[in-house]
Amino acid sequence: MRTRNWLKEKRNESKLTQRELADKIGLSPFTIEQIEQGKRLGSAETWEKIENFFSEETDIKISYESEDLIEELKQDIAEFGEDHPCVLVYKVIEDYIFFTNYDFITEEDSFNPDKELEKDERYLETTFKYAFEVFEAQNKIL
Repeated sequence: MRTRNWLKEKRNESKLTQRELADKIGLSPFTIEQIEQGKRLGSAETWEKIENFFSEETDIKISYESEDLIEELKQDIAEFGEDHPCVLVYKVIEDYIFFTNYDFITEEDSFNPDKELEKDERYLETTFKYAFEVFEAQNKIL
């Protein structure tokens, strides 16, 4: 999955406004704006539409295949429900976002990024359902 900076650069290179791009790929201009401003990451489906529009091949040979995480996440969803909160861990490498792991968020055991993230990792709070969608989409791309 690519980053918001890549999206803005590609849109500008194509000489498209946010509205024009949104119209061409079937999204709202608000969605494009929010992604470019870093206020939203965008769903896997949104990024698939964006990727398909620009249809650029990647030469990065990094793989974060997610099959094991998907299987583990399926078990957690079955046990705790798809709306259970979690943290989605990712790295940004050459303007690409690679989701690498997830972790529970509970009242008893909160997520501590200082202790649980490596130096180059970042995170976002979401649900098991969204984490599952992200890992499945990433698996299809990689």
